Amino acid sequence: MGNWSEELHRKIDEQLRDAREKDLRFFRIDEFKRNIARIDDFSKSCPACKKAQIDVTEAVNTIDQAVNHVGKQRRDYDRLITRLSKHMQKEHGFYAPYYFTYLISFFGIIGGSILGYLLMQLNADIKLELFLIGFAIGLLPTYIYGYLKDKKIRKEKRLM
Repeated sequence: MGNWSEELHRKIDEQLRDAREKDLRFFRIDEFKRNIARIDDFSKSCPACKKAQIDVTEAVNTIDQAVNHVGKQRRDYDRLITRLSKHMQKEHGFYAPYYFTYLISFFGIIGGSILGYLLMQLNADIKLELFLIGFAIGLLPTYIYGYLKDKKIRKEKRLM
């Protein structure tokens, strides 16, 4: 972590020292601080991170207004947080906790439901049981696969 990010962390802490803990969690201040440190680390090799330093500096200067008052600064801050998160995920491989578990399981649920429906059409007597078997066949392996991918992300310390 360089001087730029440490200075911005100090500014954020100074401006938000009277803010409620609930507001700090809602506006994802900790995530913002982590992304500031990552931008500082990656700005030497990533032009998008270098460009984001300007937007982040502006956002930090008005962060107390963004957290405490509705308006343009809050919208700009929210857009910046979303843009930084997407960039960190897409370009640098940082993911939210349980990202792969939820994403891959969702597709497993859809695939399992289709499989269960097809099995259900085969036998008229035990339709519900066959549907549930197909659902489980789709969900369980995909949940385990997603969990293992999330575990790998945690091990590499690439959590958002």
